[in-house]
Amino acid sequence: MNYLLFYKGDYGTSLRGPEMRYIALAEEIIKLGCSVTIVTEKAIPSLFCRSIQFVLLGKVFDVVKVFFRSDIIVLHGGGPVILLMSSLMAFLGKSVVLDSYVPHWIELDEQARKMDMVSPKLAFKSMFNAFRSLFGVFVFDHIVVANQRQLDLMRGISAPFFRTDEFHKVHVIPFGCEAYTPRSRVNGISLLNELDKKAGSLNESDFLVGWLGGVYGWFDINQLLIAVLPALSQNKSIKLVFFGVSEQKQISMLSCVPADLASNIIFLPWVPFAKRLDYWAGFDLSLVWGAEGYENDYASRTRNFDCLSLGLPILQNKDDEWSGRLHDAFAGIVTTHNELSADLLAISQDSHRLEKLKQGMVNLAPEFYWGKFAEKLVSITKNKPISLVRRLSGFFAIAMVSPVVMILFLLSFLSQQRSKQSS
Repeated sequence: MNYLLFYKGDYGTSLRGPEMRYIALAEEIIKLGCSVTIVTEKAIPSLFCRSIQFVLLGKVFDVVKVFFRSDIIVLHGGGPVILLMSSLMAFLGKSVVLDSYVPHWIELDEQARKMDMVSPKLAFKSMFNAFRSLFGVFVFDHIVVANQRQLDLMRGISAPFFRTDEFHKVHVIPFGCEAYTPRSRVNGISLLNELDKKAGSLNESDFLVGWLGGVYGWFDINQLLIAVLPALSQNKSIKLVFFGVSEQKQISMLSCVPADLASNIIFLPWVPFAKRLDYWAGFDLSLVWGAEGYENDYASRTRNFDCLSLGLPILQNKDDEWSGRLHDAFAGIVTTHNELSADLLAISQDSHRLEKLKQGMVNLAPEFYWGKFAEKLVSITKNKPISLVRRLSGFFAIAMVSPVVMILFLLSFLSQQRSKQSS
């Protein structure tokens, strides 16, 4: 079987969640005897498994060819042209999977709430992302989500039109992790120090806490820093490390940190993707925090899966996916904003408890290995594609629903603008 994975990201030295997901899935799908092509905007193929083929979006003829020769098309994103192209392939008997791993419009809406005025571009992007999910329900064969909360969300989208008849189209295939391998903490600290000579003050005696993902607007990162300041002031060995933060954002973050604690906040550049676990092995703990809101309700924290590969305990706030999992496996600490500093201070001074948490992460990891999720994806795509009549009816139905969606979108956008102006 020939798989096409579509995500127009940057498959370079530092990858975000979707790219990491597709590289790992591609490698495992190839091990199952299938071929994989990734269609993207940028790529450095030499960084990855040689069996993965990359096709750049700019080479239109090559993109069209790979669509036609693929048996299974997996979309993470894609604009109107890609949706129509995928629909054409579906009518030709190919199986199309919408990878709705992250309900991206929820993230965009959270971002919009932080703005003084909602830009038309951001609002339209959010609306189109939501519409793409509806399109997938009507036209495509399968929809992939990350967790139970997202499963319920996608089933809710389909229910008014199909009741429970097509609930089976939605599948939970979470992010995954590499097999756990012990790594050197000393070597990890050395690698972190090499990233920035000015920050070469990380020592083996420090308690190093890593923020392993991006610093996005909906995280309320300044409020988080304020919350951990009491722990930093009582234990100066605690150092909080961030990656890939812009200079402007660094200034904003440090504005809420007293001068005598500024050296406890470390900013480093993004690490090379292939070696990220070697760098992160230097950490004692991973801090994962979502702001109160819808994004935290539906999110699946990709950084947590890297922590499984490392046996790295997690300190986080409550959510609907990870907090119960960490509690049950005794693999992390779930806390509140008010208790965050006390819990961070306590674990920084309790090496015995920290070792137990590390072992809990190691024990939890095997059920999330990438190979299991590749097997599930291959398994569901072996099912016979939906019938031509069903697909045609779905396509015409979405065409009829689209004007209504646009009217309601405009009404929502104008209401948001009025609300922002009045506040």
